[in-house]
Amino acid sequence: MAALLAAGSAGAWWIMDVQGAASWGWYAEPHPLALDRWRWWTAALVHVNSSHLQANLWAALVTAAWGWAARAGAPQALAWLLAWPLSTALLATDPGSMSRYVGLSATLHAGAVIVCGHLVMQARGARRAVGAVVAVAIAIKLALEVPWLQAWWQGGSALGQVLSPLPDAPGHVRAGHAHGCGVVAGLVAAVLVDGIMALSRRRLWTARSPAEP
Repeated sequence: MAALLAAGSAGAWWIMDVQGAASWGWYAEPHPLALDRWRWWTAALVHVNSSHLQANLWAALVTAAWGWAARAGAPQALAWLLAWPLSTALLATDPGSMSRYVGLSATLHAGAVIVCGHLVMQARGARRAVGAVVAVAIAIKLALEVPWLQAWWQGGSALGQVLSPLPDAPGHVRAGHAHGCGVVAGLVAAVLVDGIMALSRRRLWTARSPAEP
């Protein structure tokens, strides 16, 4: 998945350069382009400049190494695939005035938290502990980025912060909000895939069990 995302991002930059952000980016309602649901996929692949692209390509490499070290497999890859468009779709929960988003960061956060869940739920000993430590590190990172978590962290009114505009570059979704959406998408996708696999195993076991007299 990391290779697919990195290759897609590099390819989109090679084909469209900075124009890709406007052509394939995500737009919030009531922007007319918000109706193009295919942008849930493409927004992650386009970037505002070369530095933005390079930073996310390095982050994709780190995420891939994290998954390899954790021995993540097909279920985690499938969960990450599902989290890709969901990460972008959840951006609509932004209560502020931001209207656009591009970049891999939300989807990469989804992949990272999926690997953490894999280690915490299925690994043992030191590997489980490492997964838990990384999960806590991601949570702390979000607390320093996501507006309503910032309000709680600083002792302010979380509800008031949620209902107020989010200060950031004009016309763009705050990065912290996008990262939070990626984490939520990763958790939801991981739970969904685990549930489907558990149900499939149960049905297979039932089908193989001898019929009762």
